Amino acid sequence: MTEDIVLLENEEGLTVEVSPLGGAILSARWRGIPLLAPTSAPGLASQVFGAEACFPLVPFGNRIEANGFQFDGRDYRLERKTTDPLVLHGDGWLGRWSILQRDRQSLTLRLDQEASVATPFAYEAIETIAIDGPRLILSLSITNRADQALPYGLGFHPFFPRTPETRLIARADRYWSEREGHLPDRPGPIPQNMNFASGSPLPPNWLNNAFDGWDGRARIEWPETGLAASLEADGHFRFFVLYSPSATSSFFCFEPMSHRPNAHRDQRDGGLVRLQPLQTVTGAIALSVEELASG
Repeated sequence: MTEDIVLLENEEGLTVEVSPLGGAILSARWRGIPLLAPTSAPGLASQVFGAEACFPLVPFGNRIEANGFQFDGRDYRLERKTTDPLVLHGDGWLGRWSILQRDRQSLTLRLDQEASVATPFAYEAIETIAIDGPRLILSLSITNRADQALPYGLGFHPFFPRTPETRLIARADRYWSEREGHLPDRPGPIPQNMNFASGSPLPPNWLNNAFDGWDGRARIEWPETGLAASLEADGHFRFFVLYSPSATSSFFCFEPMSHRPNAHRDQRDGGLVRLQPLQTVTGAIALSVEELASG
C-alpha cells in the first residue's frame, strides 16, 4: 500500500481501499467478491491508479448547462476542469483530501475549497467512509465558507458490477429523458423498461437518466456471484441518476443525489440547499451486503 491508499477491513470479510486523491474508493470486496467495479474516469484517483470505484459529489453532481447559473439576482460562472465541455461533478473528485482520522474500519477526510475565477463555491467538505460488519457507510457534509449564500448539493457516484443477470430494485415517482450535452430534458412517467419498482434487469441500451421522488432505498442482485446489496439513503437524497453505456459494459452507476442534475439552471424543486455562510448540509448512505438465497 502506498500512503495514498488506505485499507479498511474487518473480520466479516469486507475490505475497502480508499484514497485521499479525490476522496475516492478504489475498490470494495466482500469475501473476495467485488462489490464495486473500479472504472476509468476523469477524476483524480483514476489519473494515478487507473480506476476508481466511487467518489463524492461535492458541491454538486452531474453537469451545469452553459457552465453558469443565476442565484439571488447574481450571475455566476464556472470553468470546466475535465475534457467534458460542461463542469462535471463539482470539485471533490478532482482534489486531494487531507486525512483527519483513520483506523482499521473508518477513515475521515477533509477538503478545503477556495472561491476563484473557476468557481464561486468556497466550502469545507468532510467525508467519512466506514465499515461495520457487512455494511459500507458513506457520509458527506458541506459547510459554506463563501461570503454569500449559495446553492449546494451532494451525492455519491458508485460504479457497480454489471453482469448479464444483474437486477435492480428502486422506486421513484418520475423519470427525466436525456438531451444534448447529457443534460436532463423533460420529466414524465417512468417508461416500463425503466421501472424497477418490482425489480427488473437493466435495459440493454445507453442509460443516462435522472429519477426523482426516490424513496431512498434500492437493491442490486447479482445471481452469478450469489450476492445482493441493499442501499439506504437518508432523507437528503430524493434523486438518483442511472448510468450505463450498454448491456456489454462491465459496470453501471446508481448515483444517489440530493438534487436533480442541472438544478442550478432550474431550481424549482430541484433539491439544491440554500446555505448561508457557515451553514452546513449533511447526507449519508449505507450499502449492506448479503448472500442470495440459493434456489
